Amino acid sequence: MTNTAFIGLETATSLLVSYESLALAHRKAMQFEEISEKLGNRDTNHNVNYQNTFALLIINAAIIEGTLRSILSGKILSELNAIVNERKSQGATGPSKAESLLSKYLVVIEAQGGWEKIKEQYMFYFDLSLDSFMGEQLKESIDVLFILRNVLAHGTAIIAPKTKMDDSEKDLYPYSWQRKLQRVSVYLEKEFKSGDIFKNLATHEVPEHFMEKTKELFSKLEQELAPIPSNSQITINMLKKYSFGFVCFTR
Repeated sequence: MTNTAFIGLETATSLLVSYESLALAHRKAMQFEEISEKLGNRDTNHNVNYQNTFALLIINAAIIEGTLRSILSGKILSELNAIVNERKSQGATGPSKAESLLSKYLVVIEAQGGWEKIKEQYMFYFDLSLDSFMGEQLKESIDVLFILRNVLAHGTAIIAPKTKMDDSEKDLYPYSWQRKLQRVSVYLEKEFKSGDIFKNLATHEVPEHFMEKTKELFSKLEQELAPIPSNSQITINMLKKYSFGFVCFTR
């Protein structure tokens, strides 16, 4: 029975620092636009908003996924180490079936990504339904964020029909986009009320809105799964103290 030493890097923590660099640029652009409007220039270059917003949304989703996976991995590793130490004290010289299974599951967790997969793993290991735990409103916010991440991360065009398409038109190209983005469109319009999906995505407040939902998620989860593994707790502490567009990273 051997213990293999290793080193690791919590990428979610680093991503949060990267997120803040973009958030600072985003807030600066917002302030510049506000000054321009006061001076009578009401032309808005949405691409300026998109160039920060899209990246911020992608990183935000990665922070959620990475931190959730870090918590799960940390809990499993802690349990595995406890089993190893207990069996060593009893004179065992090889891994038990429980150790082998936990080790294999740890590899599976690290190898499999995706929001839906993370939810399955939390249900399996913690017997915790993240959907039920979050509640309807927070669940919808986080689901919409991941739908956007899945669309934006591939760098493809976003297509939105100008008028709602009937089910009889389901074989037409824009219909698939309408179905894919329906939840996003409804959610963004409810929150930002700017018109179509593109105008809502161009709203400066979009990234901060989803970061606040992220903070809400981990504030609740921190209490539910206490004690949180130390590496994950560092990220959560940073999130709790984080204010969008203002550097405040103290652990």
